[in-house]
Amino acid sequence: MHRSSTVVLALMLVLLSVPGRAQNMLGGLPIDGIRCDYGEGAALHIHANLQMYDRGRKVTVPSNIGIPLGVGCLYWLHTHSDNGVIHIESPVNQLFTLGQFFDIWSVRLSSTQADGISAGRGRSLRFTVNGRTWTRDPRLIPLRDHEAVVIQSGPPFVVPRKPSWSLL
Repeated sequence: MHRSSTVVLALMLVLLSVPGRAQNMLGGLPIDGIRCDYGEGAALHIHANLQMYDRGRKVTVPSNIGIPLGVGCLYWLHTHSDNGVIHIESPVNQLFTLGQFFDIWSVRLSSTQADGISAGRGRSLRFTVNGRTWTRDPRLIPLRDHEAVVIQSGPPFVVPRKPSWSLL
């Protein structure tokens, strides 16, 4: 086998062994029934806001979640910038959840972990939706228009900033 063929094969094996984001770079495969389409959906176009804090420090939600590099498509749930705004642009009018967004992001979400934020031993993360405490499975948090979802580990806990919807 030629050296260049060996390198390409090795790279493909590495990408296929990494879940989520790396695999999606290969073709934008559906995740939780959500397709990676080549245009924005017209049946539903809303925005939710996600803020994350780790012991009082703001954690940035990355830009381009749900927009695989070099594929030319975007998932119905995605981010464009790192301001925490989740764009929900779908060809079907249905309720989407925070769990689906985290699956597209390819990071963990549970009552004790959200991406790199972990609750202390024997503790849970604090989840709020529009300022109200969420005590059920965080994967079930609905993403509705102008919903503000906050995930925090602590103490300390902070008073989250109000989302600026004028930036859309």
